[in-house]
Amino acid sequence: MIWVSVILLLAGVFLSAFFSGNETGFYRASRVRLVMDGLDGDSVSRYLLKFANNPTLFVATTLVGNNVANYLTSLAIVLLTRTLYVSDAGLAEMLAPILFAPFLFVYGELLPKHLFYNAPNRLLRRGGPLFLLFTLLFTPIALILWGLARLLERTLGKSPDKVRLMLARQELQEVLVEGQQAGILHPTQRHLGQNFFLVASNPVRSVCTPLNKTLPLPMGTENGVAIRHARKHELADIPIYQTNRNRIVGYVRTIDLLLANQPNETIQQARPMMEIPEKEVLGEALLTMQSKRETIARIMREDGQTLGLLSIDQLTEPLLKGPLGSFRR
Repeated sequence: MIWVSVILLLAGVFLSAFFSGNETGFYRASRVRLVMDGLDGDSVSRYLLKFANNPTLFVATTLVGNNVANYLTSLAIVLLTRTLYVSDAGLAEMLAPILFAPFLFVYGELLPKHLFYNAPNRLLRRGGPLFLLFTLLFTPIALILWGLARLLERTLGKSPDKVRLMLARQELQEVLVEGQQAGILHPTQRHLGQNFFLVASNPVRSVCTPLNKTLPLPMGTENGVAIRHARKHELADIPIYQTNRNRIVGYVRTIDLLLANQPNETIQQARPMMEIPEKEVLGEALLTMQSKRETIARIMREDGQTLGLLSIDQLTEPLLKGPLGSFRR
């Protein structure tokens, strides 16, 4: 009976350490590293990535595992005290948990959490097959907990997608910080990357200039007048309209007017303006305009009307905030 109690106690402590450590490692692990290891053919990392994309199942398995570990530990302590102290088992059962508490806290909670905190990806990968086995064993109970979690999400109207997106952004931020600490990235590269992640997913309609606030000139304006207009408002590109300010037909570049050096001639032709849907994100718009070497674009609404104008400066300015601001003119 003593050996059975000792085996149950060791099993309970091991399971407590295993699930407690995995829980800490799961929230500390880098999703980027899991993806890279999975692409290299590591099947364990692929399973771990599935858990990262479905955290409810992982949490349910961990919760069941910790409860099993606590039950085994409590049962082992009771059996051990009854075997050793037959005459006064009641008092021993009261004192034994107090005496074992420091041991359980250090080896079942504190030490494994510390180890997984410092090496999450490595230890998660090594314990991945065993955790997958427990997931299969606890599937019936884990599915019930998963279903309850989904029911609560629908009842409360809350979705975990926004939380996952926020966590993914935080992971990318941590990767950039680690890259700088390792000497791979320069501080300016890290700040530029962080700024890009912050603004790249915003729609272009959030930064474009509304059509009624633009400063266009009519077709037929003299070059000299257009140059003075550009200098006054510090415009690198001048929108051109035909008969109506809302009918922007294109634009002219101030540098072209200066190089022509013909102030008395009139503007009879405008460069065509590329069109970008209002729902397109800033990152896509920046790449598109850069690849086509365009400095100004027309933002189109779903009904085909012009919402406003977008310059390349409006896309690059958010990227150069903070420590990078000193690089701007």
